[in-house]
Amino acid sequence: MAELAAIRYRAFMSYSHRDTAWAKWLHKALENYRIDKDLVGRETPAGPVPKTLRPIFRDREDFSGGSTLTAATVAALDASAAVLVLCSTVSASRPAVNEEVRLFRSRHPVRSVIPVIIDGSPPDNFPPALRYELGADGTITDHPVTVLGPDLRDSGDGKSLGLAKVIAGVIGIGTDEVFRRAARARKRRNRFWGALAGVFLVLALAASASAVYAWQQLKTNQAFLNATLKRATEIVDEAVKQAEKYNVPRTATLALLDKAESIFDDMAQYGRPTPELRYRKAWMLIQFARNYEILGDTGKQLARANEAHRLLAELASEKPDEITYQSDLAASYDEVGAVSVTQGNLMEAVKFFRDGLTIRERLAKADPSNSGWQHDLAVSYSKVGTVLATQGNLTEAVESFRDDLTIRERLAKADPNNASWQRDLAISYGKVGGVLVAQGNLTEALKSFGDSLAIMERLAKADPNNAGWQRGLAISYSKVGDVLEAQGNLTEALKSHRDGLDIMERLAKADPNHAGWQRDLAISHERLGNIYMQRKETDEAKAAFERALAIYDEITARFPDDTLALVYSTGPLMALGELYGPEGAAYFRKALAILKQLDEARRLEPKRKSDITWIEEQLAKLQAAQTTPR
Repeated sequence: MAELAAIRYRAFMSYSHRDTAWAKWLHKALENYRIDKDLVGRETPAGPVPKTLRPIFRDREDFSGGSTLTAATVAALDASAAVLVLCSTVSASRPAVNEEVRLFRSRHPVRSVIPVIIDGSPPDNFPPALRYELGADGTITDHPVTVLGPDLRDSGDGKSLGLAKVIAGVIGIGTDEVFRRAARARKRRNRFWGALAGVFLVLALAASASAVYAWQQLKTNQAFLNATLKRATEIVDEAVKQAEKYNVPRTATLALLDKAESIFDDMAQYGRPTPELRYRKAWMLIQFARNYEILGDTGKQLARANEAHRLLAELASEKPDEITYQSDLAASYDEVGAVSVTQGNLMEAVKFFRDGLTIRERLAKADPSNSGWQHDLAVSYSKVGTVLATQGNLTEAVESFRDDLTIRERLAKADPNNASWQRDLAISYGKVGGVLVAQGNLTEALKSFGDSLAIMERLAKADPNNAGWQRGLAISYSKVGDVLEAQGNLTEALKSHRDGLDIMERLAKADPNHAGWQRDLAISHERLGNIYMQRKETDEAKAAFERALAIYDEITARFPDDTLALVYSTGPLMALGELYGPEGAAYFRKALAILKQLDEARRLEPKRKSDITWIEEQLAKLQAAQTTPR
């Protein structure tokens, strides 16, 4: 596939401008087509299946008067993986269409030329360069060839099957597979939008005077209004989740939320501003804030969270003895705090989390036997600890994490068969251990990680088919191994990392399409490589780093958007550069190229910038060593 290295366009559309309507339809259909994630990267005769069919080149210039192609058109042809010829009685007579096909076939004989029939009958609707063989010099001979292609007309394949055939030809997989997948996706979308349209129709009718009964109910029956708002909010929440699942464009989903909110506002005007209605509206706003978080709109997320907080603060002030209002006010503090974290405002975040924590401390103290209040309080301690640790305030962070741990220990002891409580306890031990490592207290950190490991071993043994428990156990082994390594106990560290690696290998083998499992496996190999380097076991270190690098390369090839794998691959590259000495320059250069690429795209963490300087220094040393006279 070396010839495809300079490919820029998935396909070049050649057509008569009398057929522009068909060209526009096909162009839009191809560029909007979503390739299923499990297909991406599959090797085919046309090369690896791409993530998208964009861009498709559709030339807007009118060549009806002659056959001379512009330099830009020739360049676009050379940069295209295939040519789609819209075949009609008109295009067959157009010199420019014929020249585009002839030039592409002569210059790129191994690339696909796909006739797409929109009018007439073969071979009369094919340009000569498609109907006949080409000579060695690129001229059209008189030897006819038989070429088949999809027919988009209703009398032929129709648009659906015809489009599937075009896509199959471009990406190199079977038409049946493309068609079946498209049909399934179309059914899912139809179900989604059909259900959503029904929801909005009901809501719109309920909010308008045209539905007399519903209108009267909204005006006179507060319970009916509250129940309708609650159910409608739940439906919209589910709609957003389904939209994400089925890759509905986010602009469409944001428009959906705006429309839903306007309908809810119309409905709410019929109700009296009772505490129940304000409470329902507050939770509606919290749910919408969470949906905007999913969609990445932090501005609207913060606005909705703030408004919900305002309403709940009013309710809690009016009725300070109403426990539900107090609990939900604490939840609203968490919502605003979460947005502050996303926006990088950690001082504001810790303030909001602490305000929520204060409320939960009162609730838990008033009813110490309520495990729900205790759990919520532990969550608050953990949120505060996480932000403090991020700020570098390790002393207060470890105190907050230990408060969380104390509660988790009580809950787990009270209900030892509750696997969720046990897992939460293991996570709490891990958080304490992480801060202790940052403080340099390795002895206490090892103990904390060891306690976490013991719990995860019990959970994984009790449910060996639970992939989450297995991964948690592998991570626990890695954390213990990291501390042992920091203490200089390389023998025990190696053993612990190997135990983690064994689990990661099983998980990755069980689900080879899970990029996360594969990335975890690569990291495990890299950890082993680091220990082998310290033990001066060069061959073992090289093997471990090369295995990690191979996995990272495979991930980035199959999942081009996995920036983490690309970043992580620089670790093994730098290590291999060191291990191979004078022959390691190629590894250093590859790592440097990746880091600079990410830095230019502003996707490189500031702390990784020092790696660029370090690699440049290593390359300079290698260059100096090669040029120094012996």
